[in-house]
Amino acid sequence: MEPQFNAGIDSPADACPAPTTPAARRLPAWVTRADTWIVAGVLTVLAALAGGALWLLWKLITGLLAALDAGGRIADDAGRAAATWVAHGPISRTITAPVHAYLDSHAVGLPATAEQLRWGWLITGVVLLVAASFGARGARIGWCLHGVSTAAMVWAASPLDNRELAVAVTAAVWSLLAVPAFARTRAAAPRHTTVVITRPAGADSAESQVAR
Repeated sequence: MEPQFNAGIDSPADACPAPTTPAARRLPAWVTRADTWIVAGVLTVLAALAGGALWLLWKLITGLLAALDAGGRIADDAGRAAATWVAHGPISRTITAPVHAYLDSHAVGLPATAEQLRWGWLITGVVLLVAASFGARGARIGWCLHGVSTAAMVWAASPLDNRELAVAVTAAVWSLLAVPAFARTRAAAPRHTTVVITRPAGADSAESQVAR
């Protein structure tokens, strides 16, 4: 009978332990906790809401900028149309056309040309109107004289059948322009000076002694 030696191994299975598979590995404790998944869900919802809010804000800003740009173009076009109508419209030409015709026909023999006289008439009126609007009395008188001379040129150069109407239109336009020119400016408040006269300290006693 052969002797048997105990090598400390109970069975062949103990000599080669089975390898650990990925399914058998243990996950971290925080992954399996319920509150971790709740926090992750809340953060996801908040991120989605923040992204939606930023997208909506961006749309609002771009829409507002587009509206302002469109409004600016419309206002610019309207301003140009209004300026063109004021400068070259039928009301303005009712006044300027006779004035230009009068200056063209009466500038012969003068050192200044008709073009220079037209610019002088226009610049003089603008300067007088601005100065009169700031309260200059001389400019207000000059504005009245400028209006009278303009009405006289309109009367002389307008057609015979329409000169009364042309002068009436001139007077109406000049009256509208005279509103800021003759607006009452706020006068400065008058300054009052208060004089305080004090009596010397022993004046009452000296007067009483003199009276005795």
